[in-house]
Amino acid sequence: MPSVKKLLQNNWLFHLFVAGILLFTGLLSCAKAPNVPGAPEDLRCEYQTDPLGIDVLQPRLSWFVNDGRRGAVQSAYRILVAGSEQKLRQDAGDIWDSGKTLSGQSVHVPYAGSDLQSGKRYYWKVRTWDGADQPSQYSKSAWWETGLLHSTDWRAEWIAKKLPPEKPGLNNWQWGEWIWNAAENGKDKLIYFRKKFELPASKKVVRARIKTTADNYFTAFLNGKKIGEGAVWTKMFVFDVKPILKPGANIIAVTAANNNGEICGFLFSLKIEFEDSSALYINSDKTWKNSTRKFSHWQDADFDDGHWQTVHVIEAYGGPQWGRIEKKGIYSPPRSILVRKEFTAEKKIHAARVYVTGLGSYILHVNGRRIGNDIFTPGWTDYPTRIQYQTYDVTSFLKRGKNAVGAILGNMWWSSGLGWRGSSVYSKGPLRFFMQLIMTYTDGSSDTLVTDKTWRTHDSPILENSLYHGETYDARLEMAGWDEPGFDDLTWEPVIKPEQQIVKLVAQQGPAIQITREIHPVNITEPDSGTYVFDLGQNMVGWVQLKVRGKTGTKVVLRFAEILKKDGNIYTENLRSARATDTYILRGGGTEIRQPHFTYHGFRYVEVKGFPGVPDKNAITGKVIHSAAAEIGHFACSNDLINRIQHNIVWGQRGNMESVPTDCPQRDERLGWMGDAQTFSPTASYNMNMARFFSKWMNDITDCQDADGAVHDVSPTIVVGGPAKPAWGDAVVIVPWMMYRFYGDKRIIEKNYDGMAAWVNYMKNKSKGFLYEQNGYGDWVAPVESPKKPIGSAYFYYSTKLLSQMAAIIGKEADAFIYEKLAEKIAEAYNKKHLDNNSYEYEGATQTANLLPLAFGITPPNLTDKVVANVVKDVKKRGNHLSTGFLGTGYLLPVLSGNGFHELAYQVASQTTYPSWGYMVEKGATTIWELWNGDTQGPGMNSRNHFALGSVGEWFYGYLAGIRPDPSTPGFKKAVIAPRPAGDLTWAEGSMKTVYGVIFTRWETKTDRFILNLSLPANTSAAVFLPKSGEKNVTMKESGKIIFSAGKAAPGVTEIKFNRTEKDAVVFDVGAGKYKFTVLHE
Repeated sequence: MPSVKKLLQNNWLFHLFVAGILLFTGLLSCAKAPNVPGAPEDLRCEYQTDPLGIDVLQPRLSWFVNDGRRGAVQSAYRILVAGSEQKLRQDAGDIWDSGKTLSGQSVHVPYAGSDLQSGKRYYWKVRTWDGADQPSQYSKSAWWETGLLHSTDWRAEWIAKKLPPEKPGLNNWQWGEWIWNAAENGKDKLIYFRKKFELPASKKVVRARIKTTADNYFTAFLNGKKIGEGAVWTKMFVFDVKPILKPGANIIAVTAANNNGEICGFLFSLKIEFEDSSALYINSDKTWKNSTRKFSHWQDADFDDGHWQTVHVIEAYGGPQWGRIEKKGIYSPPRSILVRKEFTAEKKIHAARVYVTGLGSYILHVNGRRIGNDIFTPGWTDYPTRIQYQTYDVTSFLKRGKNAVGAILGNMWWSSGLGWRGSSVYSKGPLRFFMQLIMTYTDGSSDTLVTDKTWRTHDSPILENSLYHGETYDARLEMAGWDEPGFDDLTWEPVIKPEQQIVKLVAQQGPAIQITREIHPVNITEPDSGTYVFDLGQNMVGWVQLKVRGKTGTKVVLRFAEILKKDGNIYTENLRSARATDTYILRGGGTEIRQPHFTYHGFRYVEVKGFPGVPDKNAITGKVIHSAAAEIGHFACSNDLINRIQHNIVWGQRGNMESVPTDCPQRDERLGWMGDAQTFSPTASYNMNMARFFSKWMNDITDCQDADGAVHDVSPTIVVGGPAKPAWGDAVVIVPWMMYRFYGDKRIIEKNYDGMAAWVNYMKNKSKGFLYEQNGYGDWVAPVESPKKPIGSAYFYYSTKLLSQMAAIIGKEADAFIYEKLAEKIAEAYNKKHLDNNSYEYEGATQTANLLPLAFGITPPNLTDKVVANVVKDVKKRGNHLSTGFLGTGYLLPVLSGNGFHELAYQVASQTTYPSWGYMVEKGATTIWELWNGDTQGPGMNSRNHFALGSVGEWFYGYLAGIRPDPSTPGFKKAVIAPRPAGDLTWAEGSMKTVYGVIFTRWETKTDRFILNLSLPANTSAAVFLPKSGEKNVTMKESGKIIFSAGKAAPGVTEIKFNRTEKDAVVFDVGAGKYKFTVLHE
């Protein structure tokens, strides 16, 4: 396990920042700060530096105010936007000149010039004025470039390869229907099925086969004899039953249940073939009987099942819940293809832009070179509603004369088969491509190349590619020069125009997935002869690059896993049906560097078989991938265990940002579970800049929203249909609120307001007596389960309250009043029904049952202390351990710390026995687990990389480092700085690059003092809570000057204003700048 020191040494961003602070501090000692602000820095448009190809019609501009003086503010700004760099250098804002605008706003300033044009670059710069009305110089120039803004700009057509005819197989079979008990749909509930049928005595049976499966296990009997069982619904189980059949009455009896979820189903088909070539099918359908009780002799043909219920038919085979189950056990995705086109650039090229997308995913090549660093483009959206396109500058890739453009297409989310049901949710193919290349020549003229029927296509060397199952690549099938001009493509076939068309194209909205770092193996073992297992030392997400040299046709097989068995082989049972296997068939003739194109894995260990010779550590290199949001946060402290937990949180976040916030990266799931994401969203936003990522995901949520306002448990919506469960659906409200708090982003509220209101109104319409008492997942995977129905009402209140506040923020005062009053009625009804006025326990008396009303504001203020006391009592009763799951965990420590029990919160955080984060660390975890006891639970639901329980990271930043957004002023325009020493901690530090600049805190304790170093960016302020021990007298200083002594404030330090004294802190209001506070204990 690496030490904290080593971890910090690897954090180059942090050390660069600290070095900058030290340098700046040193400079301050040698020279006074200038009396005017510097030129603004870090210019951004829609959160991006010099974005290419955006389609926001009124983009927002932001900058850092460059002023190191204490209390520095911006009083005015002037923005110039020009159509050329030359005009901007001349201070000519020919597109827009804001003029001197009296405003302190330095983030999200909306462009207010003339209508933007498609495919045009806009240059801009800004200057600011300080509080004394002194101007800065203009900033360096920045730019943004538009994409194609209007549907009429597009001339390209979707192209594809004609699919081969479907092979005969299970799909020719006359299938039954998925059935279950009409009333039961719960986990572990065993259902008994019966079907009696007659076999004609006059016909000779030549063949009889049963094909059956259940979600997720069954045991089948025929005429009282057990014929088999199964526990993987994605596999069709086939049994030969000819010897068991008999003329006359026969009886099929089956038990089935689901121990892995709440969606249950049973599918059965018996085909009896006769000598005269006729056939008899006995299929699962509405004629079957079922019972939830077991009766004696229920498997006998003469058993009277007249009192049994008729089954409920869920859907036909091939429907949306389970899809089609092929011979291999799951849907078989289409093969990867190549497309290409040669063209001539008639003149010298001045600029060239390509606007491109594909389904499922594409890799673009121009003149033999790959374009861009983005992976799995265009990303995952609700494809029937919208698909993203990407814009690339390909000027340097083209030349006058002959050129060639091509693409490799693969499946990814579009056609891999998604979720544990493995169905082709969006499409069974064909893969398709869409591109528009605009070349502008030096004489001002232009040419456009588009995808159309003149393109040609061929199968690629990728024999198989699947999101879950991996990739098989045959290097012998490579065609040198396929993406260059002059290649002979006569054997290629012309493309076709696919029938299915896309509703809407939008520019890239969230950060693209990219390779962000590399990891090298730390160990190699050989548990079996010829089987090599590489340990990368870190549970990661991505793939490995293989370096190998071998004979033509040598097959090297790589399999991926998060943990090992006791014998040293990889453990893959927790991957469920995901095969997670990459296979390379070597070309031969020299060293080959191979890595997959259209798959990813969650793993720490890599099993390699078929490697020619004995590999060394250089044979593989781990490639870490995720949506490349900037890592803006840093936290560390003197407790190595806490640092390891933070390390695990960050790695879990990296691995589960794959175009959407996924639950896990390794098994046959990887879905945008809404409850997981909303609980983790504050922690995520401390660690990384999540603004664009969550903005994009909000589109996915509302794109899938039903007409009645219901959202779904996962977004984009696949596999899990129906209205979302409590806390999962509420992500549609909670995530925009979080974005407003962290980024000051009002547009995210405005854009999603209708969707948020629709969800709240949906809950209102389904509520009774102002309570939304719906069953759901509850406090998922909690060691102690809480009642589920109160959770629904608690989140109904919370979403309604947040909606009221957001309505007021965007000027919808009438709505704000309506929802405020609704929230009050919900709280009143909730407390009346669920709060025991004698014990002051909420129904269930669990930690989570009490935490949610406390955290959401449902608990009456005069009863808060009593309910908190019950949480404290329960925590102490469990030896200072938590008992919370996905929903309660993120609130436990903030509620304790915020109500006077910070020491207890720290004790919970630093536990190393079950259940705790430290327990995971002690068991070797390098990411956060799905379960508190992931080392002992079975494989069905046991991910070693799940970020939800990592929501404690918010407490690390907010209460140990002490950096929190002020409730009244979003985006850290005003911060709350409230670091809290605890336990054996001797120091802690945190930093966060906000939309205004970097906030930095570092505190340390010595025998008689507490020291806090604080840095606030220009144009911000903070309420600083300096800790004191109860009512003891303390002396507080800043840079050696007394600011508080003998219970009273001592005025005289610039930009530090006494606010108030609290039981455990003295509060000061401070402006921007750098401070060193000292608290001396008497």
